[in-house]
Amino acid sequence: MELTLSQLRQDFEQRSNKSMSMPLAGTVFWSVVLVLSLLLPFKTVLLVMLFGSGAIFPLALLFAKWRGEDLFMKANVLGKLMGVGVIMANSLWALHIPLLFAKPELVPFSLALALAIHWPLYGWIIQHKLGLQHLLMRAFGLFAAFLWLPINSITAAALVTVICYLVTLLQMHRRVADAGNTA
Repeated sequence: MELTLSQLRQDFEQRSNKSMSMPLAGTVFWSVVLVLSLLLPFKTVLLVMLFGSGAIFPLALLFAKWRGEDLFMKANVLGKLMGVGVIMANSLWALHIPLLFAKPELVPFSLALALAIHWPLYGWIIQHKLGLQHLLMRAFGLFAAFLWLPINSITAAALVTVICYLVTLLQMHRRVADAGNTA
């Protein structure tokens, strides 16, 4: 028996336990990058940022275990859709790598934005505006930081990203999950 979209959403909500593990891991990662950007040279932190971004998913797995969250959601097609969104975000490494050689100061902005492009999918699944809000807040915040923050690009991108995550995590924590009704 195939489930309706409403039933899939409800199952997603139950399995995901508000889906906070990935954004928690992202917040930890970008907070570490932010602190390191204030202490270490740009090139060193750039390498830590690039290679360290691979630690977000394993850290999210630890948070998911602690929170009782089904991060893989193999039994739910909407969980698979989120997986496709993560693949979309990771496809942008084809941009980050050339930027690393041509304009390394732009890589923090490209990586910070790329790691947010799956958020509207999440918002659509849970029927909440926070997914689109997160992406737009990050995109406009990163653009504003690029134009107006007179600090290195890693510090600027990390600061914007941490602020966006904190706002979104607060929304996620306060949100009442009810996939049966539009919210």
